[in-house]
This record gives sequence, structure tokens and C-alpha cells, in this order.
Amino acid sequence: MLESIQHYIKMRSEKILEILKTIPSENIESENIEFKNYESERSLHNSKDLADEISAIANQKGGKILIGVVDSCEVKNNNWSSQLNGFDLVDIDTTKERLLGKIRPKINISLRNIEFEGKNYLEITIPNVVHSLVSTSSGKVHIREGKSSVPCEPYQIQQLVKNLQSYDWSSEDLNLDIIDSLDSDAVMEAKIDFCKRKLIDFTQLGDLEFLESIGATKNGILNRSGLLFLGKSDIIKKNLGLFEFRYSWKKRTGELIINDVWDDCIWNSINRAKIHFKKCNELLPLEYEGKNYVLSTLDEQAFHEAFLNSIVHRDYSVDGMTTVNFKERELVITNPGSFYGGVNSDNISYHEPRHRNKVLGKTLMNFQLVDRAGMGVLRMGLKSLLYGRELPTWTESEDNVEVRMAAEYFRTGVFLLTQIYIPDCSITDLYIINSTFEVGSISLKELTKNLKKIIPDPWSSIQTSLKRKEMELYFELKGNNEGVFVCVKDLGFNLLKVTKKFRASSNSKKHIKLYKYLKIHAEASNEEIMKHLEFAQPSSTYNFLKKLKYVANEGKSRSSRWMLK
Repeated sequence: MLESIQHYIKMRSEKILEILKTIPSENIESENIEFKNYESERSLHNSKDLADEISAIANQKGGKILIGVVDSCEVKNNNWSSQLNGFDLVDIDTTKERLLGKIRPKINISLRNIEFEGKNYLEITIPNVVHSLVSTSSGKVHIREGKSSVPCEPYQIQQLVKNLQSYDWSSEDLNLDIIDSLDSDAVMEAKIDFCKRKLIDFTQLGDLEFLESIGATKNGILNRSGLLFLGKSDIIKKNLGLFEFRYSWKKRTGELIINDVWDDCIWNSINRAKIHFKKCNELLPLEYEGKNYVLSTLDEQAFHEAFLNSIVHRDYSVDGMTTVNFKERELVITNPGSFYGGVNSDNISYHEPRHRNKVLGKTLMNFQLVDRAGMGVLRMGLKSLLYGRELPTWTESEDNVEVRMAAEYFRTGVFLLTQIYIPDCSITDLYIINSTFEVGSISLKELTKNLKKIIPDPWSSIQTSLKRKEMELYFELKGNNEGVFVCVKDLGFNLLKVTKKFRASSNSKKHIKLYKYLKIHAEASNEEIMKHLEFAQPSSTYNFLKKLKYVANEGKSRSSRWMLK
């Protein structure tokens, strides 16, 4: 089974060359990896296709070209090592200057000569360019289609422009009369809200000054963002497109309680969606130790963040519908468009915020409808975990981005633990609490892997969490030959419904000590581990290590190294 293409992209070229001794290069080539073969440095400089390849890869999120590898279709009898033809040792600065002379704009490509098994190869690393399209000096723009670089069709150039971080559809000016184009009631409501937030005397702020201050106009000219935010629905439809909203609520019996479809400005649409949300959101009273608490089917802040995210990040260059679909067990919000600016379903929880519609985003920030710090997605996760619900999930498919949030279901013990005994929980605190509910433990390996989708440095965050005074009362580390686990202490068994204790080994502390040591140093020799774990004899160390299922061993005798699996 071949490793994933994504794995190859991150791999050093020397390792790729090693792999190419046994498999065809076409198995590794992708949108981001290209192999080329030239007879000499002169033929490379005179080539007409290398600039095309650089343009295509730069426009396709970056990657690299490795020169000195023969096309696998020319290989006979599956003698894959013959692919490794090698290339001239070039002057890096001269070759880079010649290549940059063939593309526009000049981008920060890097070149490296690689020595591998007696032959030289040239690596060209191409960055992902997010502020401009990259073309050849003749003005041709290329893009990768699978393993090939091809000239862009007009519609492809249009899509590439939309994906640039410097492009802002919402900022463009409109030649429209401001008063006739805007919904006067929406303007009045928004102005009242704005003045309350900014502690401004409502009578001292004129309508035109208000619109200028929130970015709906610039130098007295209405822009697309202002019309979207406060415009009349018919004017929006005529000048920008049809941007519909739908809110539906279907019961488990199939009965459709709400099915409302509308097109209106963003201000009115937010208020309309909130009215529907309140009808769906059942309050659930809870009494515990003489105190009363209120849970809800859905969390209002989590819904607010998700719905506003769908509005500010959707692609307004195409018609489409933003939908809210409440199915009682889950709430699904969908908006037209794709992820933007390097954000994807794996990193959305911690990636720096990227606004496709920057002026619109700034306008919504003025009303604190979206977060300037980009904390909305994190807050959605926190609110879900506080109720013992699963984290929201994001997917991109068929030119739509969809977020799913669990509804109705909640874990009473998790809610009470975080409300009373472990307040002000971090996302890691909450994830540990939820992951150990009923089962009583989770391995550090699994916990780290799962948290990596939510936070950039899970191991550091886990250590910080377990050192919290409140967390130490309910959780501890235990180890055995299977691994090291975060375990619920006896004090938390009742609230977290744990019915079976974790079986730690008699030398649990050594497992914990070894695990932490290998997390810091990545690998260690028998001698280093013997000293760190305070074993008296090398044989005792080896007998301990050979039983462990969470470590791997490479090398023999004195060169033997141990590492975490």
C-alpha cells in the first residue's frame, strides 16, 4: 500500500529518491509534486515548459519539482531504479535568476543541489502564492490538473482570482443612491444597536456618518458590503444576485414545524433566523444538590457563531442559499463556497482567521457579530463540550461548506462537573472530561491525535491541563505495557459514570516517566533509558522495554534506539 500523496509532499527529496528505486515516479507525482529530466543545465535554461510547471504549482498551493528523474513510462521491465538519471551540478544563484526571469511576478522559489548515491539532482521548491496569480513572462497562467500542468481556461482564472487573499468581492463600489437602496428600518435598528455598543448619543450621529463609520460606504459611495448588510431585498437581487436563506425544523416523526425561505439583507436575516432558533430551543431545568440549573437543546452562542460564520465566509460571487436545518438530534448549517485562505476541515479550530469578504467582515465586527480575534470556532467547540456533546464537524463538498452540531443530547455529569467543580475549562480540559466519560480512561496517544485536529500543540496543552489544581483532583496518569493513559480518579467516578477502574501495572510510574522522556527527546538508547528509569542492569532495562506495545525499536546493540510508536 503506497503512502498518501500528502505524506510525499512533506517528505524530504532524498527520501523520495530512495523510494523511487522501487516504484514508478507517476505514483508520487501529484498537483504539488513534479519530476523532470533534462540533458544539461543549458537545456534546462532553454526549456519552454519549466516556467509553465512553476506557474501551475505556485497557483496550486505550492510544491516542488525534482530534476533528474526520468519519466516512468520510459522505464523498461519495471527497473525503477533506472529512473534516477541525475542532473548537472548547477550554480544555484544563476539558475534561480534565469528561472525567475521567465515568471511574473518574481516569487520566492528556492533551489537546492542534492547528492544521492553518487549523482546530483536539482530540487526547486515553489511557495503557495496567495496575493497574486503567477504567470509566465509571456502572460500565460497555468494550473495543475492531476499530474499535468495546463493553461487556465477563463473560468479557472476567475476562480483563482476569487481564492486570492487580496481579492475582496464585498469591497467593490456600487453606483447606487444610498437612501433609495437601503432598508430604512434596518438602518435605524442597526444604528440604535451601534450607538448603544459604542456609547454614542443616537441624536448626534447622522445616518450617512453612521454608514461611513461601519464601512457600508466609503467616501460617501455605497459598497457591496453595505448593500448586503442593510439593503432592500429587491435592490440586492437586482445588483448583486439572489442570496437566499432557509430555516427548517423537522421532528423525528417527519413533521415539518418550520420551513421558511427568504431573501433579505443580512441584518434582517440574522434577526429572522434568531426568532426561528428560539422556537426550536427547548429549555431543560436541572436540580443538583439543592441548586437549580438550566440546560438547553441547543446553545445560543454556538448557533450564533456558526450562523454568522456561514454569512461572512460564504462566496457571494455565486447565487446560492444559506441553510439551517434542525433535525432535533443535530443542527446543520450550510453555505455556498469553499474553505478559504488555507483553512480546511482539519485546521479550522486553530487557523488564523481568513475573511474572503474582508469589508463585510469588518462591518460585522463593528457590531460584535463576528469575532475580531477569530475565536468563534473555538467557542462553538467549548459550548458543545460543556454539555458533553460531540465537537462540531466541518466538511466541504459540492461547492458548499457544512457544519454539524449535536443537539438535544447532553451528559448531565459533564455539565455539572464543568459548572461546579472544574470551572473555566480550556478546550483540552473539556476534551479530557468528555473522552473519559463512562470508559474511565483514554490513552495519551489517542488523546494527542484527536486534539491535533483542534489545537496546534496538543502535547503541551495536555500537560498544562493535567497540572491544573482542579483537574488534578479528578484525573491522573497511569501506565502499563499498552501505554500511558489519562484516568479518572475515584472522586469523579459518580459524575462521569465510570464503573470500572483502570488496571495500571506495578511500575506505572516508569511507564509515565519513559513516555514523557521520549516525547521530549524523540528517541533514546538502552543506556539512556536505563539511567533515566534507574534500572540497575541493562538486562532489566531490555526486559522492561521488550514488553511495551507503545514503543518501537530500531538498530541493534549499541546503535539500538527506542521511540514512541
